[in-house]
Amino acid sequence: MTLRAAARSALIVWVALTLLIAIQTLWQGAENSFIKTGPHSILSVTMTSVIFAWMLAGGLLGLIHFGRVNEKNIFTLAGFFLVALLYLNILRERTEYGDIEYYIDAALRLYRGKPLPPEYLYPPFWAWFLKFFAASGEKGLLLVMWTLNVLAVFLFYFLLQRILQTYGFTSRLAALTATAFMLVNMPLLRTLFYGQVNLHVVNLVFLSLLLYPQARPLSALALGLAVHLKIAPVVLALAFLLNRDWRWLIWFGLSLAAVGALPYWTDGLSPYLDFLNNSLLFTAERMTNFRETSIDTLFTVLGSLMNVDFAVTRYGVYAVKVILLGAGLLVMRANVKSGTYYEANEKGALIHNAAPALLLLMTLLSPLVWEHYGVFLTLSFLLLVKRLDSPTEWLTFGFIYFIGFLLPAFDYFPWSFARLAAALILLWMMWKAASKPRPSSAFETANRRLEGLRFKQNGADS
Repeated sequence: MTLRAAARSALIVWVALTLLIAIQTLWQGAENSFIKTGPHSILSVTMTSVIFAWMLAGGLLGLIHFGRVNEKNIFTLAGFFLVALLYLNILRERTEYGDIEYYIDAALRLYRGKPLPPEYLYPPFWAWFLKFFAASGEKGLLLVMWTLNVLAVFLFYFLLQRILQTYGFTSRLAALTATAFMLVNMPLLRTLFYGQVNLHVVNLVFLSLLLYPQARPLSALALGLAVHLKIAPVVLALAFLLNRDWRWLIWFGLSLAAVGALPYWTDGLSPYLDFLNNSLLFTAERMTNFRETSIDTLFTVLGSLMNVDFAVTRYGVYAVKVILLGAGLLVMRANVKSGTYYEANEKGALIHNAAPALLLLMTLLSPLVWEHYGVFLTLSFLLLVKRLDSPTEWLTFGFIYFIGFLLPAFDYFPWSFARLAAALILLWMMWKAASKPRPSSAFETANRRLEGLRFKQNGADS
């Protein structure tokens, strides 16, 4: 029996079992004695995890049966199913999701016509969107956000692979890189464990870059949505400004206005005033956390240890950030000029070469940098692989990658601030990469050898 024939038989069994499960569920109802909540579990999350996994199994059988699995996409599909099933099983085990509580509180308050809570430090759009599910209560809102994050993981895999291909990775190397990156990834796990919106933001940033310049309105809309989830990605608009792409900038302005008008249309100006007030209060003196590794927190901790007034430490913060802003812009300029990541004579070259430095700058200048913010540095880290030549560079990169993505989150001053040091070393390595005339031989060899691999089909298509 050939592989496709075996898959056909298995798919028939899968369809039959799916129908039986659906009939039983419809006959007995979701609330019946045959469905129980296990210890330390959320029933809706458990069942949704199982449904996703079951559908993935059916999808894989269908792809094999219809001959959609071939040597061109085998790396992509293998990586996706591995990553998808891994995260479904990990996320099924959670019962508490940290920041989801703030989102739920904000959505329920908007739903009831009350002000946003003081802990809500995001633009109103996310709370406004969730408000339409508020009638389902806290459990319903949690399931909505959990499901959206699972879908975001799936999308992130494909977008990451696609954007790496845009930057010169072959499809196989891009698939292997995306898979390895996601299999062990502390910032990604922490993003999902907190129920954070970071993954949605990164996906929208990737979409904005992938759609440019072929679809400027959609590219601008994607980044506009990202800014309405978290303000920080607005930094990327600087690249389009430097590129003097006025059409894109006009579309971006219209997108910001259109998306921003949605909460205003239903709830008025109040949510925006709440967001502004919460942000202003946040800039005042606050409790420190050794797992939050921003420059602001570093100076606050040092000031506290040395009994320096908070107002004085702010001057130090501003001075360092001005220096970093200048350094980041110099790195960006060098990357653009040399075409470090993207061929300088290609369309959109300035945008694509500027993006990694701007994403790093966005993180370094943020007044709040939790461990899950590392997902914003995905491109900044992975694209550097193209320019690593010497063993020293590989070891240095491996060290900062370990600190940023593999080391479990911990709170231990000053060692937890190693993540800040890793970001600064990354900035320096990006500066060095700009002086190299071409991608490293290791990168080009990996690209060439992976694409040269061939697989015998042994009658699988018969």
